[in-house]
Amino acid sequence: MPHLHHSCQEQAALFQPVIADIQDYSRGLFLLALEDLPEGFSFKAGQFVHIRVSSSDHPLLRRPISIQRVHQGRLELLIREVGVGTQLLHLSKPGDRLDVLGPLGTAFSPIQPGERVLMAGGGVGVAPLLAVIDQAAVGAAGDLCYGVSTASEIQELDPFQRKDCFFTFHFSTDDGSRGHQGFCTDVARMLAGKQVYNRIYTCGPWIMMQKVFEIACEAGLPVEASLEVQMGCGLGACLGCVYQSTDGEFIRSCIDGPVVDGYTVEWERA
Repeated sequence: MPHLHHSCQEQAALFQPVIADIQDYSRGLFLLALEDLPEGFSFKAGQFVHIRVSSSDHPLLRRPISIQRVHQGRLELLIREVGVGTQLLHLSKPGDRLDVLGPLGTAFSPIQPGERVLMAGGGVGVAPLLAVIDQAAVGAAGDLCYGVSTASEIQELDPFQRKDCFFTFHFSTDDGSRGHQGFCTDVARMLAGKQVYNRIYTCGPWIMMQKVFEIACEAGLPVEASLEVQMGCGLGACLGCVYQSTDGEFIRSCIDGPVVDGYTVEWERA
C-alpha cells in the first residue's frame, strides 16, 4: 500500500498552550489562536493537533484539528462548531489553557519552485491548503478554489498573499454572496481544463473530495487528499479512524494519513 510520507508521530509533543484569541466568522466558524508553544514548535502542511476539550471525562476523546499556520509564536486553527467538543472549544476564553498533542500525521508534498498545483478546499478544509501556500517554496504557483456557504465565512487572507509566489484565490459560495455561486469543484474543473498543473490537493467534505478525485482522473494528474474523519487516540492504536483503500485494506487516517494518495482511496464507500 503506497503512501505519500511516513507519519511524523515521533515529532509530536504534549503541551499546554494558552488561548490568545478567538476570532468568530459565521455559522459556528472560528479561528483559534494559541500561544506559549514548545520551543521550536513547527509542523508540515496537512498535519494536525489533537486537543483535549474538557478537564472531565466528557467528552472523553480529543478532537483532531488541522493546523493552518504557526506565525510569531502563535498556532492558528480553523474550527467549526459541530458538536459538544468543538462547542467547548468555542466557549473557551483567552487566557484558558488547553491540553494539546501534536503535530501528528502525514503532510502534503511541498510545492517546489516552478511547480503549479490546483487546490480545492471546502469549509474548514481550506486550513491545511492555506498552510501549503504558507510553506510553498519561493517561485511556486497555484490556484486555491475556496468554497464556503456564504461570504462571511471567508477569513482574512492577507497573511497568505505572498509576493514571492504566484497563488490565486477563487471563491465560491452556496448563496452567491462572493465569487462563483455553486461548488468549488465547479471552479476546479474549469481551471483543470485551462491550466497546466503538476498535482491536485484537496481537503473538505467527502463528496467534494470525491469530485476532485474525478477531476484528477480526467486530467491525468496526481492527487493528494487530506481525509477529515473522526479519530480516537490519534496514535494508530484504536482503529477508530480507518477508511477503506482500493486494495481492500483498512488504513488508519491518523498515522497513514490524514494526507494520502487519492488513488489509494475507495471513494465509493458506503
